[in-house]
Amino acid sequence: MSRYTEIKGCIHIHFPLKKLEREIELLGKAGERAGADFIVINSHTPKKYPLKYGKTFRREGYYHNTLVITAEETDDRQRQNHLLVIGGERWYGNKDATENVLSEISRHNTVSFAAHPDGFHKLYVVKKEHFWNNWDTDSFTGIEVWSMLFDWAKHTRTYNLPARYLGFPANLQGPSQNVRSIWDRVSLTRKVVGISGLDIHYLPFLFRLLDINKSFQYYSVFKCLRNHLLITKPLTGVPAQDKQVIIDTLRRGSLFFANDLIADSSGFFFGTHNGEKTMGDTVLTGTDLIVQSPVKASMRIIHNGRTISEEDTTQKKWAPESAGIYRVEIALKGNPWIFSNHMRVENA
Repeated sequence: MSRYTEIKGCIHIHFPLKKLEREIELLGKAGERAGADFIVINSHTPKKYPLKYGKTFRREGYYHNTLVITAEETDDRQRQNHLLVIGGERWYGNKDATENVLSEISRHNTVSFAAHPDGFHKLYVVKKEHFWNNWDTDSFTGIEVWSMLFDWAKHTRTYNLPARYLGFPANLQGPSQNVRSIWDRVSLTRKVVGISGLDIHYLPFLFRLLDINKSFQYYSVFKCLRNHLLITKPLTGVPAQDKQVIIDTLRRGSLFFANDLIADSSGFFFGTHNGEKTMGDTVLTGTDLIVQSPVKASMRIIHNGRTISEEDTTQKKWAPESAGIYRVEIALKGNPWIFSNHMRVENA
């Protein structure tokens, strides 16, 4: 249908910096085992010895056929406004305000995403809040619309932990309505790319023993929330070139994200009927658009934040008569599954 090649991978992965340099190959092996073409490690900016850990950026590359990209997660002095920075070759964090980070990275070939904008949990009794409240700035590339960690953890408490564990990942509820509404509202004025993130952390030895289903092992989680990028030509196998393709595609917004443990979302397409344009692109009113789902499912068309169509189908065709931004949400058997990025429609 389209001229694009589809690749899939995971973003927002944590691994101890002290182990990363010598064990990064293990993450690539887990990525290959999960069928991921790429993974992005977003380590927290080290508070101490950033120069010492700067060499981790030189370790990125292909491991076991999975491209491992080393990146960063920054925050401000209140430990809020977490920002995923992808594409850099050094640390940009440890600044007083996120605006300073955004100003710094604007001079470099990077993309940035507001992480878990309404993230909070009470997993360990005490409420932890990691909100993004810096909506006045327009310098970030996009939003981590669906965070696996906070989706699962916000309803998990000590008393229901066994049931929540056994119900994972079927008990993921999808990105919150609040974040989706913000995403639509901000996207009305400029392009704001949506991604999914895992925010998966390395489990201590005791937790690994308790993880009897291996649900939170890297190779298991890498099969869950994934970003499917539509690129114009296949990856080359050259790390620097392929990394640049991924960064450019993330910046353009030619992607959708999905819970692939619900079902394999490969083959989803939202774009022009001739396959020339897709998510992240702009078309004129009256252009023939099509949505193609891998299987029959509940398909919602969202225009400027409002649902304009909802039906069980594998395919939806229409020619929008109203300007604005359009995206697609698909649920499978009541479970949130696929979320597309926006296409912008302008008056002919």
